[in-house]
Amino acid sequence: MPASTAERNIHAVLDVHRAWLEKRPGGNRADLSGMVFSEQRLGPVMLREAILRGATFIETELSGADLSACQLERADLRKADLRHADLTGGDLTGALMDRAWLEDANLSETRLLQVQARQANFDQARLLDANLQQCDFSGSSARKASFHQSKMFGSQFADVDMEGALFYHARLQMCRFGGAKLREATFSSAHLIDCDFRAADAAGAKFVKAELARCQFPGATLAGCDLREANLKSSIFRGCDLSGSRFGSAILFTADLRGADLRGARELTAEQLGQALTDKTTTLPNGSHGPFVKHSGAERPR
Repeated sequence: MPASTAERNIHAVLDVHRAWLEKRPGGNRADLSGMVFSEQRLGPVMLREAILRGATFIETELSGADLSACQLERADLRKADLRHADLTGGDLTGALMDRAWLEDANLSETRLLQVQARQANFDQARLLDANLQQCDFSGSSARKASFHQSKMFGSQFADVDMEGALFYHARLQMCRFGGAKLREATFSSAHLIDCDFRAADAAGAKFVKAELARCQFPGATLAGCDLREANLKSSIFRGCDLSGSRFGSAILFTADLRGADLRGARELTAEQLGQALTDKTTTLPNGSHGPFVKHSGAERPR
C-alpha cells in the first residue's frame, strides 16, 4: 500500500486495528511498516501491538499515543512529539529519535538497541527494566527520569542533563557520562562496571550500597555525595571533588584518590584511607595534603 493511501486511510486502519485488539469480527492487526506519517497530527492514537518497522514519523505529533508492545525497529521518530506516550514493552532497535520529545513518556521494559537519540527530551520519562545497548543519548535531557532495574551497556550519555535521575538497582556497563549533569541523581544499589564519568557534575548524588567496579571519575564533581557502603574498589577519582561526601563502611581498596579533594569528607577511617592510593596532591579530610599517614588523624574533618 503506498504511503499516500495509508495517510488518507489512517483512521480506517486504526478502527480495524482496534477491532483486532478487542477480538471483534473484521479486525486486523495494523502493519504500517515502511510508511510515511511525517508532520501529521495523530495525537493519542491507539496503536498497541502494531507493526511499524521502518515507518517514518518525522515531526509527527503523537502525544499521549498508545504504542505499547509496538514493533518500531528502524523507525524514524526524529523530532516527533511523544510526550506522555506509552511505549511499554516496545522494540525500538535501530530507531532514530534525535530531538524527539518524550517528556513523561513510559518506555518501561522497552528494548532500545543501537538507538540514536541525541538532543532528545526524556525529562521524567520512565524506563524501568528497560534494555539499552549501544545507544547514543549525547546532549539529551533526562531530568528526574527513572531507570530502575534497567540494563545499560556501551551507551553514550555525554553532556546529558540527568539531574535527579533515578537508577535504583540498575546495571550499567561500559557507559560514558563525560560532562553529564547528574546532580542529586540516585544510584543506590546499582551496579556500575567500567563506566566513565570524567568531568561529570554529580554533586549530591547518592551511591549508597552501589558497586562501582573500575569506574572512572577524573575531574568529576562529587561534592556532598553519599557513598556509604559503596564498593569503590579500583575506581579512579583523580582530581575529583569529593569534599563533604560520606564514606561510612565504603570499600576503598586500591581506589585512586590522587589529586582528589576530600576536605570535610565524613565517616572515613584510617583503615579505609590506608587501603586507597593517595599522594601529595590529595587533600585529606582535615585539609592537610597527603599522602595519608596512619595515626595522623587526617581522616577526621576539622
